[in-house]
Amino acid sequence: MFRYLIAALIIGSTVACRAGSATQESVVAASPAPAAAQAHSAPPVAENDIAPTVERVLSSAEHPGLTWSAISDVTSVLKPLYDREPDKLLWFDGTAPAPVVDATIATIAAAGEYGLDPDDYDAAFLQERWAAVKAGTATGPERAHFDLAISVAAARMVRAVHVGRVDPATMNWGYSIAEKPIDVPAALHEARQGKGLRATLDSLEPPVSHYGRARKTLAAYRALARAGEPDPVPDLQKGQTKIEPGKTWAGVPQLAARLKVFGDLADGSSIAGSTYGGALVAAVKSFQGRHGLEPDGVIGASTIKALNVTLAQRAHQIELAMERMRWLPELSKRPNVFVNLPLFRMWATDPVTGDEPLRMNVVVGKSLNHHTPIFVEQMEYVIFRPYWNPPYSITVKEIIPHARKDPAYFNHEALEIVASGDDNAQPLPVTQENLAAVVAGKLHLRQRPGPSNSLGLAKFIFPNSDNVYMHGTPAQQLFSRARRDFSHGCIRLEDPARFAEWVLRDNPDWPRAKIDAAMQGERPTRVNLKQPLTVVLFYDTVHINSEGVVFFAEDIYGHDRALDAALAQGYPYPVKK
Repeated sequence: MFRYLIAALIIGSTVACRAGSATQESVVAASPAPAAAQAHSAPPVAENDIAPTVERVLSSAEHPGLTWSAISDVTSVLKPLYDREPDKLLWFDGTAPAPVVDATIATIAAAGEYGLDPDDYDAAFLQERWAAVKAGTATGPERAHFDLAISVAAARMVRAVHVGRVDPATMNWGYSIAEKPIDVPAALHEARQGKGLRATLDSLEPPVSHYGRARKTLAAYRALARAGEPDPVPDLQKGQTKIEPGKTWAGVPQLAARLKVFGDLADGSSIAGSTYGGALVAAVKSFQGRHGLEPDGVIGASTIKALNVTLAQRAHQIELAMERMRWLPELSKRPNVFVNLPLFRMWATDPVTGDEPLRMNVVVGKSLNHHTPIFVEQMEYVIFRPYWNPPYSITVKEIIPHARKDPAYFNHEALEIVASGDDNAQPLPVTQENLAAVVAGKLHLRQRPGPSNSLGLAKFIFPNSDNVYMHGTPAQQLFSRARRDFSHGCIRLEDPARFAEWVLRDNPDWPRAKIDAAMQGERPTRVNLKQPLTVVLFYDTVHINSEGVVFFAEDIYGHDRALDAALAQGYPYPVKK
C-alpha cells in the first residue's frame, strides 16, 4: 500500500520537476536577455573597477556578499578561468548577461532538489542582485561580485553533487575511499557555454540506483511536508506502557491521519471512534516493519516516537543519505553487494537494471564499541566449513579467562591451540603454559568447523585492514529481532548457503547441491570467485528498495548526528591532508 502512494508521489513530483525545468528553459530561450535589451539605456558604470574587484576577491579568497564568505575551496579553480576572460567576467557577454544566467540562478535556487540547501549557495542574494543587473542599476563592482557569486555557487554545487560536501576521511569513521575525479573547470564551462547548470549537475549525480530513488523520494516527502504536517500522536498516559489491538485510545484519530500521510493506511480508509483495531493494526505493523521496530501491532513508546518524527525530519534523513552516497566510488556495471549497517540488511544489486535479486537480514557490530567499518572492497573467495580464528582481543579478553576458570571450556566450545593459522596445523595440549603462550602471541586459537562454529558453515572473504568479513552463525535466533547489532564487527548472514549460491552463480562447477555438500564436509573447502565481487559496507538511515518501499532506521552509531554537525559548519569544508 505504502509503495503505491510513494510511487505516485515520486512520479508526480518528477513530472512537476521536469515540467518546471522545461518551462523555465523555454522562457529563457524564447525571451531575449532583458539586460541585453536595456544595456544601451543603462547608466554608465565604471568598467575599469571590475578587474580590480575580481582580483581582490580571488586573491583574498573572501567574497563579502556570501553566507560562507571564505571561498578558498574554489579560488584555485576560478582564478585561471577569470584570468582568461578579457573583461574578467564569466557570466556576461560584454556588458550584457549571458542568456544562461536566468536558468543558472533558477537552478541554484532549486538546490533542494539535489538534497542541498539553497541558502548555502546564496540563492536569495543572487536573485536580488539579478534584479538589479536586469534593471541596469548595478555598478561595475556589483556586477563583478554578482558574477563571482554565480561562479562560487556553481563550483560548489558541482562538487557537492558529484563527490559530496564533507570529506568522509575527516569524519573519523575509517572511511578511506579515494575521491572520484572531477574536472570542475570543465563542468563550469559546460554549464556556461553548453547545456546549462541543471543538465550538468544531473550528469554528475551518482549513478547508483539507491541515489536516484532517494532523490525522487526526497521530492515526495517535501511535497507531503508542504501539504501540512498532521497532528502528532499523543504520548501514552502516565502508568500506561502500550496500546494493544482492541483497546480504546484517544490517539486513534491522530494515528490514522499520520498513517494515511505515510502511506501505510489507505487514504480512503474510514476510521471511526477510538477503538484501535482492524485496518489500523495492519497499518501499524507495516509502519513498524519499515522503521526497524518489532512489527507486532502493539503501540509503545518507541512506535509513538517514530510516528511523530516530522516529514521535514524524514526529508533531512534522506538528504544525509544522499550526501553519503556521493562518497561512493565509481562502481562497475557488474552486480555487487551492499550492506546497510543501521538497516541490518544486505542486498545484491544489478547496476544496469536497478533490481535487487537477493535480499537478506544481517547482524552487524555492536553500537557501543564494535562498530562495523565503512568501506568498499572486493570479495575474492569463499570458505565452506571454516575454522574460526578468534581475534586477539576476543582471545585474551573473553576466551582465556573462561578457560582458566573451567578446564573443560575448550572441549565444550570445540577450541584448539595451534602453532599457526594454517588449516593443517596440529592441535596442542591445553596447558597453563600454552595458554600463557597464546596470551603472549606465540601460539594461536582456533575453533573446529561444524554447526556450532562461530562462523557457521561458510565465510566470504574480501581482504581488508579491519579483518572484517561475512559469515554464517549458529545463533539464528538473532535474525528474528528487529535490531541486530550484536557482533564484534563482522557481518553475520541469515542464509549463507543462499548467498553462496548467488556469489557462485557464474561458476557451473558449484551448483547448490555441491555447496550444501561442502558446508557439511569434514574439512574446509576454499572456492575462488571467477571475478572479484564488489562489496560496499555503508551507513544510511534511509533505504528505498527497488519496489519503492521506504525504510527508515535508527542512527545506531551516531553517524547522522556527526554528519549533521559537520554540514552545519558550512563552506569551506575541511579536507583530510
